[in-house]
Amino acid sequence: MHSLTSTTLALAAIFFISPGVTPGASANAGTAAPISETKDAPQNPPGLVLVNGGRTKIGTSLKDMKKFIEEHKEAQEKAAGFLGETPQHTVNVDDYYMMVTETTHEQFHEYVKATGAMPPYLWGDGAIQDAIKAQQDEYGAKVREARANNTAMPERPEPIDKPYWWEQNWKNSEWEMPEAIAKKPVVFVDYQDARGYSEWAGLRLMTEFEFERAVRGNSDRDWAWGEDWKENACATTELRKISDCVDVGSFPEGASPEGIQDLNGNVWEWTSSRYDPYPKFKHDRFKVGKGSLQKEIDKMPKFSADRRVVRSGGQQVSKLFARASTRGGFDRYQKASVLGFRCAASVKPGVDFARDRMKNIPNEIRPQDSKGPVTYLPEAVTAMDRWHSTDGASETPGYAVITGYDYILFTPTEQIQTNGVNDIRKGSQKDEITFVGFLSTNQDMVEPALRAGTYLVAIRGAGKYPDREAPQDAEGEGDEAAPVEAGSKEDDGDGPTTLRVDEHLEIDPEVDNYIFLDMEGTPVAAMATPELQYGNVTSATKLGAFVVEKTVTLEIPGQEEGEVEEIEVQQQWLDLKYFVKGRSRKGLKGTLALRFDEGLLDGEWRR
Repeated sequence: MHSLTSTTLALAAIFFISPGVTPGASANAGTAAPISETKDAPQNPPGLVLVNGGRTKIGTSLKDMKKFIEEHKEAQEKAAGFLGETPQHTVNVDDYYMMVTETTHEQFHEYVKATGAMPPYLWGDGAIQDAIKAQQDEYGAKVREARANNTAMPERPEPIDKPYWWEQNWKNSEWEMPEAIAKKPVVFVDYQDARGYSEWAGLRLMTEFEFERAVRGNSDRDWAWGEDWKENACATTELRKISDCVDVGSFPEGASPEGIQDLNGNVWEWTSSRYDPYPKFKHDRFKVGKGSLQKEIDKMPKFSADRRVVRSGGQQVSKLFARASTRGGFDRYQKASVLGFRCAASVKPGVDFARDRMKNIPNEIRPQDSKGPVTYLPEAVTAMDRWHSTDGASETPGYAVITGYDYILFTPTEQIQTNGVNDIRKGSQKDEITFVGFLSTNQDMVEPALRAGTYLVAIRGAGKYPDREAPQDAEGEGDEAAPVEAGSKEDDGDGPTTLRVDEHLEIDPEVDNYIFLDMEGTPVAAMATPELQYGNVTSATKLGAFVVEKTVTLEIPGQEEGEVEEIEVQQQWLDLKYFVKGRSRKGLKGTLALRFDEGLLDGEWRR
C-alpha cells in the first residue's frame, strides 16, 4: 500500500473513515512420585497486572451522544465515528491481565531479534537515508549528463515514501533500534505485527471491552484516573509543548487504580475486536444547533468485520478522542505514526493459546464422530507455561521486557460418543479411533519423539486389528467398502473417523494407545496409555499439569555377547490429566504422559 506517507499523520483525519516408549525401556508400575501435588498460584505475566472483571458499561447512550455532538464542533465533523460507540450497553468482562504500558520499541525489539520479523521503518533510517542519497546522486548525474550533451533534462523522481520503501527493501537492509525511542510506544505496526508480537510473547491483543473495563472499572467515567478531565494527565493536543508520542509512563497521575499507564492518549491501540455495530445500534438522523446555525447530522459509521477496533486516542488528537468509549475501525494493514498496541492475557494458563491453536486446525483434518465434526473445549485446557524477561529501560512500576515464552498444553474435546472404555475398544475393531483433544507446545519432546508443534490426539482402544482381507462377491470382485482415513479424498465426512493405525505405526494392539496426528492428518507417533478410567469428576479427581519422577527399567547390552542387563533410572515426566465428557455425565479421565529433555520442567512454571 502507498498510503504511509507521513510520520506525523493526523489520525483524526482518517480515523473515522471509512512413537511410544523407547525400545528396551519400560516404566515400572507404581513408581511415579509426584513432585507437585498442588497447582502453583497464578502468576502475572511479566509487565502485566491483574484487572478484576465484572459487569461493565460499554459505550455511550444515544441521548448523551447527541448532546456531546451538539456541544463540540469537532465531534460534529467526525460524528459518524462517534456514533459508532452507541448505544450504551453492559458486558460481563472476565478477570484478565493487561500490560501496564503500551508496547515499547525495546519490547518489540526482542520479538524482531527472535523471529526475524520486519522491524518498524524508524529502525531503518540509515538505510532509508542512503537510498534517498543514492536517488539524488543518480538524478544529479543525469542532470549533468543532459547539460553536457545539451539534451532534455531528466524528469525529477518522486520522493521516496519511507515506510513503503522499507516494506519493500528491509530484508536486504541494515537496521538498528535507536536508543532514543526505546521507551516510546512502538508505532507503524499493523494488526498482523501486533498479533505476531503478542503470540510470540505468550500474550494476546486486548479486546475493546477489556480496554474499556481497564479505564472505567465499575463506573462509566471517561478517564482512567477519575470522573473529571485533568491537565497533564495524558498526551493529547491539549499538551501543546509536545509534538510526538512520549515515553510510556510519562504521566503517572493519569494511571488507572491498577497502575496501568496511558490508557487515555499517547498512541491509539489495536484491539482484537471487529469493528461491528453494538447490539441494537440504529441509524438515527437528528439536528444540532439553533436558528440559522442549525444543521442536520445524518452520518453512518463505516462498520466492517474486516476492520479492527482501535482505542485510547493519541497525542495528535484532542481529549474528545481519548475518552474511554471512543472507538474506531481501522484496516488491518493500516500503519500510522500514532498507532501502536498493548497486550493482555487470560488468567487461566493456556486458554488463550488453546483458542488460537484450535482455530488453526485445518478443516480438512478435523475429525468426525457419530454426531458430526469433533469440537474442542479450550476453557478446560490443561497447561503449564512460563516467561523469560528482563527489567528494561523504563522505570514505570510493573514494566518488564519479555525475552521468551514456553508453553505445553492439552485441550480436550467437548464430548466423546461413548458410554465407557469398552466402547472405545470396540471401535478399534472397526478401525475407529476416539479423538480426545489436541496437544500443542513450543518445546521438542523426547517421548513421544515429536518436534514442537500442534498435534491431534486420539485413542486406539486395545483389541486385534480388523481382518484386512476384503470379502469376495459372487464374481470374485473385492468389496471396496473398507474404512477410509480422516482427510482422505474418500472421506465424505459421514460417521466416525477411521484410521488403519497398523499401516502407519508399529504399536502393540493389545493395549490402549494414544495416536498423535500432525496438521496434515498423518499419524506420526503413538504411546501406550496409562490405565483408562471412566466415571464422574469428583472432589478427589486431580486434573491439571503435574511433574512427576518415574523409575524406568532400561535394557542395556551386557559384558558378554548377547547378554542383556537391566538398570533402573529416574526420569522426569509431565502428566497432563484431563476429563472428556461421554454421552452421560460420566466421561473419560485420562492422563497424557510426556517426557522432555532433562531439566526442562525445572524452574518456575505457571499451572
